Amino acid sequence: MEDEFTPDDALRQIDEVDRRARRPARSMAMTFTVMGFATIAYWLVMSLGPGWSKGVAGVTWIALTVASVVQMHRMGVKDREVEWVNRPTGPVTVAYCVLTVAVMVFGVFLRPDDPGGLWVAALVVLTVGTSLPLFYAVWRILRAAR
Repeated sequence: MEDEFTPDDALRQIDEVDRRARRPARSMAMTFTVMGFATIAYWLVMSLGPGWSKGVAGVTWIALTVASVVQMHRMGVKDREVEWVNRPTGPVTVAYCVLTVAVMVFGVFLRPDDPGGLWVAALVVLTVGTSLPLFYAVWRILRAAR
């Protein structure tokens, strides 16, 4: 007895294949989201936290970086947007690196002995700004995955 394969069944199969093909890109978008929020927490702790918390933040940052690189290579994501985001000379990478250096200089080297409210507010704005390239990458990946 032969099974009937209706047009609706074919569309469901196509949607399922499409969903599976886009899942790795969505997973990378989640990785960039986590790294974006971790960037904010990391720089706030490194600039304002006590000595022991800076060590914890540093170890956590290294672990997150290694985990994200391993995940990306294990998944073998071949999505055009993910590759665009990860280009070493791409706008996301360059903006993230420049902003990271800026927040490091501001938060570590230019930190006053007793930071006031205005300095802390500027640091918060800078740390959130540092994560914006990562959130832009998430938006690009998810927009393309529709």
